[in-house]
Formats: sequence, structure tokens, C-alpha cells
Amino acid sequence: MFDSLSEKSIRDLELSRLDHPWTLDEINARAGATDGVCYPILDYGTVSEGIVPQDTLFPSVFVRELAAQAVAEQGYKLVGAWLDDPLFRAMALPFCEAEPVSRDQNWVDARRARVTLVDAPTIEFVNTGRLNRIQPFSIDNRDPFFYDGKVNNYNPVTYQYTADTDMRLRVVAYQEFVARVELGAPELKLIVEVNGANVHQAYWSKTLYNTSILAEKRDRLEVDTSVLLKKGDVVKIRLTVGKRTTFAEYKLKIFQTSETAFASFEPDPVVYTGDNWLVARNLPDLKCSLLLKSIAFQMSGWFNIDNQRKTVELIKLTDLTNNRVNAVDWSAKVEESEAPEVQFRIEPYAQKNYVKYKEQDGVDKGYGDGVIRCENTAQSTETALFELPFSATLPSTRQVGDFGLPLLIETRKITGRGDTIQINKNSTSPRIILVEPTKTFEVATQILDINGNIKPAAVTLTGCWFARRENSIVTNENNFSLAFDPVPGQVSEVPLIGRYFGGLKRVLRRPRVFVPSLYLRPVDMATLNPNLPIRLKNVRIGDIEIADGYFYLNRVNNYQSGRTCTISLIAL
Repeated sequence: MFDSLSEKSIRDLELSRLDHPWTLDEINARAGATDGVCYPILDYGTVSEGIVPQDTLFPSVFVRELAAQAVAEQGYKLVGAWLDDPLFRAMALPFCEAEPVSRDQNWVDARRARVTLVDAPTIEFVNTGRLNRIQPFSIDNRDPFFYDGKVNNYNPVTYQYTADTDMRLRVVAYQEFVARVELGAPELKLIVEVNGANVHQAYWSKTLYNTSILAEKRDRLEVDTSVLLKKGDVVKIRLTVGKRTTFAEYKLKIFQTSETAFASFEPDPVVYTGDNWLVARNLPDLKCSLLLKSIAFQMSGWFNIDNQRKTVELIKLTDLTNNRVNAVDWSAKVEESEAPEVQFRIEPYAQKNYVKYKEQDGVDKGYGDGVIRCENTAQSTETALFELPFSATLPSTRQVGDFGLPLLIETRKITGRGDTIQINKNSTSPRIILVEPTKTFEVATQILDINGNIKPAAVTLTGCWFARRENSIVTNENNFSLAFDPVPGQVSEVPLIGRYFGGLKRVLRRPRVFVPSLYLRPVDMATLNPNLPIRLKNVRIGDIEIADGYFYLNRVNNYQSGRTCTISLIAL
């Protein structure tokens, strides 16, 4: 199962049931959500004076939703008490890309086209000349900038672009000309038509009163617009020339070369407010197996995969070590005549074992990391036990309403002021956060009304944290943290090592690996419960006597029915 999941991104999971319109109403409807998708209070770099911009109200997806879907698509099911662990139920992956998108770049390139006029004589008009035509743009191989995607949505015979599916299409067209007006006023239009209707146009008209046009002057028409298309919609570019006044005397030259006239059609994959938010497509590009392994690392456990029952269960080492009362006694199964192998070191542990989050610009180095000590390991001094694919997340310095300081996932940086202001957008590494569904807050935002004016609005979002909780979301049940060791300012939140790594720390106080020979019956293997320790009592194996010992089963080697096999046991 894990082999298949190692090839599959969480972006490829079937999560269409979670897709939804990206609107304030839909965001409000998910306030306090406990599964699927939620909208936490986050600062993506543009929070100002407590206002969270509408276009940065991004959703997060609960980790257990992703884990369950990943194994379900392999025909398995998550089982076990770990599914009810409050920290696991609170874990979510926030959006961390530069822009939300509906498609990938390959999809865009397959439907993109840049077309030009095949070089032809200049069209000249004098006084009453008129023109009304669909521009005969063609795929011209002589133009070094031409492009025709493999889907071939642009037809160079009918000069039209036909949408093969629903999309937002950016249309850019350009036409150069020269005009001289001596009386009245001519007019030119470069029109974008969808199914024959004018949806956008560039317009030019000058009169005799503008003396600058008595001399011929090169000018141009240019359109740059986006149109929403349904499958089968047809887009054409139309050029018209005529008179705006009853009487007019003028001379016009319409150039017909690849340098003076072109059009481009490019699907725009960006999701805008009001569009449909595709949940899977906007997740981090992370392999399913890596997500599951990260859960196991954070909770100090491993997955037991039952290929008969088609189930997947996380076994937490601390739970196992605390379950001695239900230990399975295998004393009678020991082959006492064969001397066991004994090791006093557990690979790959060193004296200092670092557990880390992925380093990321803008996050303090080492923030959220931890160390597990094993002073009795004599080999290496220190080692990086593992590094998660997620980066730690610091709190912002900007207050948001009654909530406090949100987490900062800086995918946007503002430079300049006033008319020169710019927002630079960049993706960041995957993040993981904790969400408190019982604590929601009304937050100030701003929206564009139908007239394009900015107006204030409010939206309800959910409180979240990484290491230290804001006072506004503290409950008796959520005193945990995603930091492995406490971070500055963390007071009552129990870090991951304190919450989950007690069993490992107990094992590493006196590391011992015991490999005896046992006679195991098929029923022993069929009823093997990885949640339970193994007990050996009053046995002598070779020269080793065990009065009463508890172990966890690490591995069964070379099992065959009716024969002895060796098992690897780690002392508890």
C-alpha cells in the first residue's frame, strides 16, 4: 500500500465533495467545522489594522480527512483509538501557494494560442472607407512568438477560439494603424466577441479639432480582458472601421504583418473570489506516504497494516509501553536451547537525537524543533532522527480583532506606498497547524461591490495555533502544541515530545534489543495484536535468565508454520 502512496500526491486525491464557491457566505458556513475544510485566522502578509483581505481568506484541510482518503483509495480503512486523539483531530494543512489555481501549467499550455496576421498588403481607406471583419489571425510559423497548444482550441481556418471545457480565458489583441483626419471623425474598434456578442472592445476616434492628427501618426488598438466561457463557447476578434460623424475626410492605413497585429488566448487558472475553490488542487504538493509518515513521526508511532482486514492503525509507542497489564505471555513459546542475540544499542539513535521541522525563510532557525537524549548509546554523538516536510509557523506581529496574533504564512510582501504599492506573491513550504473549532471570531475584511468599490464586511473564522495558544482560544482540552520542545512564550501547552515520546525515552534509558528463537503457531500470528507488549517470565535462553521482562515486538524473521523463527524484541 505504501509503495502506491509514495507515488501519489495529496493533490491527486478525490476530494471534489469538499469543493465549494469561494465566497463569504460559504466561508461563514464553515466556521467551527470539525472535518473537511475550515477557514482559520491566518496572516498571509497583508493583514493591516486588523483587516484580513478577502483574497487571503484561504481554507485549510483537516489532516485526518486526507489520511482517510489516501488509504481509502487503496482499498483500506483507518481504524483505532488514535483517530480520536484531540491533537490529531485538530491538525490541518493550510493553503501555502502564491495563488489559488484551478488547473496546472500543463493544462494551460495545452490550450494556449498566440496567433498573428499572415503578412499582407496594408489596407488603406480614404474618406468613406468602412471595414467590418473577423480578424484573419492565423498560425504563422514565420512568427517566432507563435504558439499553438496541443488541444488546438484555436482554428486558423475560421479564426476562432472554441473552449473545450469551462474556463476563464485571457484574451489579448493588438492592431497598429496610421490615421490622418482632415474633417469630421473616423472611428476604429477592436472587439472581443463571445458567441457573436461584444463583451469588450478597444475604441479610437479623433476629430479635426485635434490638430496633432493632421500629420500621419502611428497609433494602435489593444484589448486585454478575461472572459468566462462555458464548454463550446466561441471567441472571435473583430476589427471595424467607420465614420462617427456624418461628414468626414480621413486617411487610414491598417497594417497587416505579424509585428503589427496579433492575438493571444490563454486560459487563466487563477481562482478569484466567487469562483469554485478546488480543494485537492490547492493542497501542498506532498506525497501521501510522506503525509502518513509525518503523522507517525509526530506521534511517535508506526502504522500496522492488516492486509487481510484492509485496515491501517497507528500504534503509539507510549500507549504500548503503558499497556503492560494486557501483555501477551510468550514464555512457553521460547526455544531455550538456542542462544539469543543481544544488542545494547538501537539504530539509528545517538546520544542526541534531533527531530526537526523543515527550515524556511522568515521562520527562526530551530523554531519548533526538539531533541531526545540517549546517553547510553556509545556510537555517534548526535544525529538528525528525522525532518518533517512541513515548516514551523511563527505568530504574526499584527493583531486581528478579539482573537490576538494570528499565525504568519508569508506568501505576500507589500512594497511601495499609495499609487506605487506592489504585492509580491510567492509560495512557501507546506505548513501544519492546529485548529480549535469551538472558538470562532468575527473578523473585519473588505470586499468589492458590483460597482467595483471597496466596502467593509465581516467574516467568521476559526482560531488556530502552532505552538503557543492565544488566550482567546485556550480550553481545558487543547493544551497541546506542534512544537517538539517548548518555544519561547509557550507556557501550558504540552509539546510533542512531552505528549507522545515518553515510551521512546523509556526505551532509550537502557537500550536493549533481544533476538530469541520462538515456536509460533499460525494462530499466534493470526491473533497478533501490535498494541500489546510481549511478556517473558521465568525463562532461561542460552546463558540468559529472564525473571520477568516486557518487550515490544519489532520484527518477526523467517516465519514458517511448524518451525522456529527469530523475533526482534525491544525491552521496555
